[in-house]
Amino acid sequence: MRLLHWLGRFLPSPTPRPEDHVPIWSVKVGDARTFFRIVGALWLVALARIGYNMCSQWAAAPEGWWSAGDFALAVASDFSDVGAGLAMAAMLLTRPVNVMGEIAMSVYQAMVNRYVIPVIEKHKAEGRAEGRAEGRAEGRAAERQEWRAWNQRRIEAEKHGRIFDESPPGAARPRNQ
Repeated sequence: MRLLHWLGRFLPSPTPRPEDHVPIWSVKVGDARTFFRIVGALWLVALARIGYNMCSQWAAAPEGWWSAGDFALAVASDFSDVGAGLAMAAMLLTRPVNVMGEIAMSVYQAMVNRYVIPVIEKHKAEGRAEGRAEGRAEGRAAERQEWRAWNQRRIEAEKHGRIFDESPPGAARPRNQ
């Protein structure tokens, strides 16, 4: 659990805070994450190269020429040569990689603001206008239906000779009702 808490310090935060700096190196957390990612990737490449070199040397060597200890020493010496170079390369690449990422995110956000958001707003406006038009049409249809029903009752009352004192739809109702 403590390991997860320690690793959580290297996760990005939504807003910059003073805690985002690693106090030992005075390095931003984003830079530290990028550094360790680059080191990891370079170590994998170096390990693959060293493994390939060792296998090719082992296959070319005469029978019994190399012992397991000789092999381990050869791998260790290759790693010691590669380690310093990896650290230097990672330190040199960290800031440029982060800057390229920031530039890419800025370009992405600019593209979204310029092209995507106006389209979304246009569709929202069209949807609101369409909704208003549908609402008006439904309201008119309902009002026509009320008037037709009222008129039908009025005609029926006249046919049968009854008094029709019902007020038309939408008219103010008398207070005594």
